[in-house]
Amino acid sequence: MRKLCNYFLLLVSVFVFVSLSITQASEKRVQAEQMQLTNYQVGSIENTTFIKLTSSTGVAQFKFSFPSGKYDINARYLSEKVGQNTYALYLNGVQIVSWLGKNRDDKFHMMNEQQWHIPRRIAINNGDEIRIETLSGTGSLAILDYIEFTESNKKNSTTKQSLVTVYPEEYEGAIRNPLMGFRSGLEKNHEYATLSKTYIRWNEIENTANDGIEKIKEFCDAKWRGGAERNVKFVPRVYLTWPRRESGWPSDLPEGNFTSDQFKERVIALIKKLGQAWDNDSRVAFIEMGLIGEWGEMEWPDTREDIKEAVSAQFAISFQNKLVMIRWPNTYNDDIYNFGYYWDSWGHYDQRYYGFHLNNVSPRWKTAPIGGETAYGWGNSLIQPGKGPTETVSIPIHRNFLIDEIRSLHGNHMDWVSDYDHSSEIAKAGAALIQKVMGYRFVISEINYPKRIDADTKFIVSFKVKNTGSTPLYYNWPVEVSLLDPKTKQPVWKNTCTNIDIRNWQPGDKWDEKSDTYSIPAEIHTINQSFQLSGVPTGEYILSLAILDPAGNRPSARFAIKNYFNGGRHPIGKVGINQTIDSFSVSGFDDIQSDSTLSYKKVVIF
Repeated sequence: MRKLCNYFLLLVSVFVFVSLSITQASEKRVQAEQMQLTNYQVGSIENTTFIKLTSSTGVAQFKFSFPSGKYDINARYLSEKVGQNTYALYLNGVQIVSWLGKNRDDKFHMMNEQQWHIPRRIAINNGDEIRIETLSGTGSLAILDYIEFTESNKKNSTTKQSLVTVYPEEYEGAIRNPLMGFRSGLEKNHEYATLSKTYIRWNEIENTANDGIEKIKEFCDAKWRGGAERNVKFVPRVYLTWPRRESGWPSDLPEGNFTSDQFKERVIALIKKLGQAWDNDSRVAFIEMGLIGEWGEMEWPDTREDIKEAVSAQFAISFQNKLVMIRWPNTYNDDIYNFGYYWDSWGHYDQRYYGFHLNNVSPRWKTAPIGGETAYGWGNSLIQPGKGPTETVSIPIHRNFLIDEIRSLHGNHMDWVSDYDHSSEIAKAGAALIQKVMGYRFVISEINYPKRIDADTKFIVSFKVKNTGSTPLYYNWPVEVSLLDPKTKQPVWKNTCTNIDIRNWQPGDKWDEKSDTYSIPAEIHTINQSFQLSGVPTGEYILSLAILDPAGNRPSARFAIKNYFNGGRHPIGKVGINQTIDSFSVSGFDDIQSDSTLSYKKVVIF
C-alpha cells in the first residue's frame, strides 16, 4: 500500500512502540506493518502491504501519536474464505470493540461495514496504548492492513451547522475569586483576598447570659462594614483566652474554667445564638469553631469529652447553611459531622504530620474546606516555609513546597503568607502562582449554542468545564446564561441553569510532586441546559455565562477564560434573536484580575 509519510521511528525496547505514519487527509492511519508485532509477519499483494498471523493468535500494538481528542475508529482487513477471524481492539488495556471478519470473499473490508460495531467519539490521548488482538479461524491468517482514526464531529449535519462552537482561551493569570485563596484583613485591600478572618472575644458579643443576638448583629455590622461592597466575606472565630491580651470571658462566667457545668450550659447557648446570627448572613463564608483553649485553637486549656460532644453536636445543628471548621482532624466528632479544618502551620517543617492526619480523614476536602495560615518564627521554620511571607512566595524552594502542600492536601485558603511585600514584583509573581492553585479554578474548553434563537422557542446551551484547582467551590452557587446588549453590555434576558450542582466540579486527586499533576485527573463536566426565550426584541445580542453569588444573584466567581467583561460576565459569542446573522465572534475583552467592581448584597435573616 502507498505510504503517505516519509519515515518512521523504530524503538528498541519490546515494550516501546514505533511512531505512527500520518496521512495528509483528515483520517489518521496507522499501517499494520509499523506496529509492534507478536505472531505476525509482513506480507504484500501488489501495492498493498499488510500483516498476517503466524499462529492461532496474534497481537499488534502501538502508541497513539496523534493529537489528543475524540475519534471514530475504523480498520481495514481481509475477509478470508477459508476461515472467519475475530478482532478485538483495546485502549489502555480496556476493550472498546471486537468484530468478526465477515463476507468470506477474500476481499478487503472496513470494520464500519458492520455499522453497529464501529466505535465513535472515543477519547484518546497522545501516548495512549492501542492493542489489536486477533484469533484465527480454521486455516485463516487474520490479515490486517491498517487502523484509521477520524476526528469526531467533523460531519456537517444540519444540527451542527446551526450551532456556534467556541473554544475559549484559558486566562493564564491568578484570579481574585470568592470563597478561596489568600485571606487577609479587610483594611489591607489585598490584591487577591476575598476572605477575611475575624477574631471575636466572647464578651464583645455576649457579656452576660441575658445578651441577645442583637448584640452579635451590632458587632458584626460594625466589624464587617464595607465587605459586601468589595466582594469580601468573613471567617469568624470566637475566643475566650489570648495570652497578653484582654480577656474574652463574659462577666458572669469564672475566668479560665473550660470544664465546669456552667461553662457547658453557656457555650451551648452561645452557639445557638451564633447560628441564629450567622447561618443566614451572606457576609459569612465559613465558621471556625474556636471557643476552646488559647486563641480558640481547641488545644490547651482543654475541656471535658462530654463538652466536646455537646459543642460539636450544637455546631452541626446550628449551622445548616454555613460550613464549620475545627482545629484538628480526628476530634470533635469529625467522623460524624461534615467539619472542615483550620491549620495554623501550613507548610511548616515541624508540622508535616498534620498532613498525615488530614489524609486519614480524606476525602473530607471534597465537602468541607481546609484552610488556615502559614506560621513563622518557631522551630525549623527557616527550613520551611522560610523567614517570612515574602521569602515564602519569592524563593522557589519555599514556594514550591507550599504549593505541593496545597495541592496534595487540597488547601482552600490561607493567611499570614498573604502579608508578602506587594511592592516586590518577584513576590507578586510568586504569589500569583500560589493563588492559582488554592481553591477552585474552572476552565471552560468548549461552548455550543444556536446561531439563531426565535422568540417563544426552546434552545440549548452546552459547555465543557474542568476544575484545575485544588478544591471545589463549597456552596452550590447558580450558573447564569444571559443575553447582553452589545452596546451597554448589560443583560436584556437571563436565566439560571437548573441541572447543575457546582459543588460537583471537583479537582483531581493524589498529587504527584515529580510530574506536578494529579494522578487522578479532574473530570471534564459536560453541561447541557435548555431554556425558553421570551420578551426579547429582534436583534443581535451577546450570549454570556456567569457564576452568581446567591446574595443578590450578582456575578461573582469567574471562569478562568479570557472571554470577560467587567462586572463578572463571560461573553461567549453573538447570537441572532428572530433574525439570521453572519458574524458571531466577540472582542474587546476586559482583564479579569483588573476588575474591582464585583459585590454582593448584604442579606441577614434571623
